[in-house]
Amino acid sequence: MPAPPFGTASAYTDSFPAAPPKQVTVTAETCFNLSVFRDMVRQYRKLDDQIIIRLNRAQAQLRDQDRLQSTSNSTNNGSEGMCVKLWQEMMAGWAHRQTLLTYCSTTLKESLNHKNEIDQNPNLNTPKWERGIKEEEVLVDQLESEESIEAIIRKRTLDAFKSRCQFFSPAPSDTISKSWWDLADHGKKGKGPDLS
Repeated sequence: MPAPPFGTASAYTDSFPAAPPKQVTVTAETCFNLSVFRDMVRQYRKLDDQIIIRLNRAQAQLRDQDRLQSTSNSTNNGSEGMCVKLWQEMMAGWAHRQTLLTYCSTTLKESLNHKNEIDQNPNLNTPKWERGIKEEEVLVDQLESEESIEAIIRKRTLDAFKSRCQFFSPAPSDTISKSWWDLADHGKKGKGPDLS
């Protein structure tokens, strides 16, 4: 009977590729329901939350493959490939989350501005809003907090990634990767370029 592979079957399954988050249609109502919004963001943050575990498992898998193949070059090539693949997954997750954050932030701010304009016009009767102005101000503040949290998570994830993929950095000609790298490396809030 052959020896079982190093680690557990789940370690190999969990390494790559990651299961994509469930596809959901985002509407303005999603943005106004903070618990639904946070659940969606949490789903997209799974890769970042498990970055150390995924790096450990992927490296264990590479060591096991190297041991089985007894080829000295396979670890370097495999490690490099692992870093490239994980970097692409990280960028995709960041881009999805930032698109969601930007959409909801814009939606809430437009709604709030519209209500404030109507509320401040003395010639109009102020309608009874489904959500009050104060409630929407709180939601806008919550999304600002989410933007700050997102910047912290990107920085933390990139720091963990750099600790294991020390020789990886985006090619200077890859402006999209370079922009996301700089945004995360400096812990800045905001949206990186769209992935093409």
